Amino acid sequence: MKLIVNADDFGYTPGVTSGIVRAHQKGIVSATTMMANAPDTEGAGRAARATRSLDVGAHLVATYGKPLSPTDKVRSLVGEDGRFPRVSDLLRTGRPKADEALLEYRAQYRRVRELIGREPTHLDTHHWVHDMPALEEALLALAKETGAAARTHDGRQRARFRDAGVRTPDRFVREFQHTGAIHLDALLDLLERLAEEGGVIELMCHPADPDAALLKGSTYAEDRGIELDTLTHPRVRAAVDRLGIELANYSAL
Repeated sequence: MKLIVNADDFGYTPGVTSGIVRAHQKGIVSATTMMANAPDTEGAGRAARATRSLDVGAHLVATYGKPLSPTDKVRSLVGEDGRFPRVSDLLRTGRPKADEALLEYRAQYRRVRELIGREPTHLDTHHWVHDMPALEEALLALAKETGAAARTHDGRQRARFRDAGVRTPDRFVREFQHTGAIHLDALLDLLERLAEEGGVIELMCHPADPDAALLKGSTYAEDRGIELDTLTHPRVRAAVDRLGIELANYSAL
């Protein structure tokens, strides 16, 4: 079995950036997806250029900060203040138009490519919002345009992407998240279960050094430090080796 350990939110804050790099260098993180409109986006770009072994994709955003596109071109994506809505508001209103989302996603992809100095290898969305039909349509279109792989959340979505010629892992695992699921024993147990499967599996994670900006701006902050400690624990790497799990990136697709 090949396992892509993919860290979301690269560039969200300096502590997120540094935590993801450390989880790659000292732990089992093999890939990350970068936010193009976040406070440490440029810092993440510098880190990516200095860490060529870290596979970097685009973490497409519609629920945080401001768009990169002119607001009059993406009216269905933003509120009256010109900012993206909270995820709860986005899901409740269901306003996004696929063509406007694609315009903004293209801009974010270009920004990530510019800052990391290479093509982003894969795509996913902040807060996993591409279960919304319009945002799935936009992400799928961008993946087809760029040749990037994409995260898919379930079998039906995976089939739609593969039918369109887009590469995606055989399974997406989001169990490693929130208190109770991110301690050492929980991850060791999860790896034992995943080792019994075949194919290419993506395991989502959110490691970070919880800095002041993260603690102020995210409801999921201190737990990211626990994730970082778990992902870099020597017993985790030893378990990966013992179980015959191959740590991989999106080239495995």
